[in-house]
Amino acid sequence: MANVFRRLAETDRNARASLYFGNLDPQITELVMFELFIQFAPVRSLNMPKDRILKTHQGFGFVEFNSIEEADYVLNILRGIRLYGKALKLKKTEAPKANFTGKDQQIGVTTQELINNNYIDVGAQLFINNLNPLIDEQYLKETFAKFGTLIRNPLLMRDVDTGESKGYAFITFDDFKVSDYVIEKMNGAILMNSKIHVSYAFKQDPITGQHSKVRHGDKVERLLAESAKTNKVTGSKPKKKINKVHKPKTGSNR
Repeated sequence: MANVFRRLAETDRNARASLYFGNLDPQITELVMFELFIQFAPVRSLNMPKDRILKTHQGFGFVEFNSIEEADYVLNILRGIRLYGKALKLKKTEAPKANFTGKDQQIGVTTQELINNNYIDVGAQLFINNLNPLIDEQYLKETFAKFGTLIRNPLLMRDVDTGESKGYAFITFDDFKVSDYVIEKMNGAILMNSKIHVSYAFKQDPITGQHSKVRHGDKVERLLAESAKTNKVTGSKPKKKINKVHKPKTGSNR
C-alpha cells in the first residue's frame, strides 16, 4: 500500500481517471482518504501536496483510479459527503494544456491596474507556465504573495469562449530581488500535482503592443530600479502644496 502514496510521473498518469479532492480538515491524512476511496474502487495512487516548511497538507489532493468509469462512480457516490464537519469537494481533473513558449508569452500584465498607486512597476514580471487547470487567480495570489509584494493582481490567461485556464499566468512583484528568489525556489516546483515553469516574461513593444525578444529583468531595468529606489521615487502623484490664505479678522476696532 505504501506505493499508493506517491506522485506518479506525468507520462504515467491518467488524468481522466483522476479526481481532485479539497476543503480538507487539517486532521485528515492520506490514510484516511485512502480508506474512504478504497471502499468504492481500487486506488492506483493518492497524493496530498505538503507545505515545504510545515510538512502539513495544503487542504487538497489527487486520487487516481484504474479507469475513467471508476472515477466517475466515486465522484457520483461521494458527492455531498462531509468529513470532520466540512463538505468534501470533488472534481474531475483534466490533462494539462500544452506548454506555451516564445510568441505565446505575450504580456498582458500592463493592462492590469496597480493594486496601490504608491507602487511603481520596475519590470519584475514573471511568466508562470504549465499550471494545473484547477488553479485560479486567488490561488496564485496566496501562493506568490508569500514571497513578497505583488503590485498587480495575478493575470491568469483564460479562453475567451469557455473561461477555462490556458495554463499560464503573469505575476508582477515590486522588486527584482523578490522575483529572482521566486524563480530560484518555484521554477520546477509542484503546484496541484503539476510541475510549473517560472521565468521572466518577455517585454512588450511600446509601438506594436506585441512581445519583444527581450525578457524583463535585464541590466537596464535593474539599473533603473536601483536608481528609483535610491531617489525614493514612488508611483504616487506628488501632492500639491496649498498655501493657506489668512482672512483678515473682522470685528470692531478697539
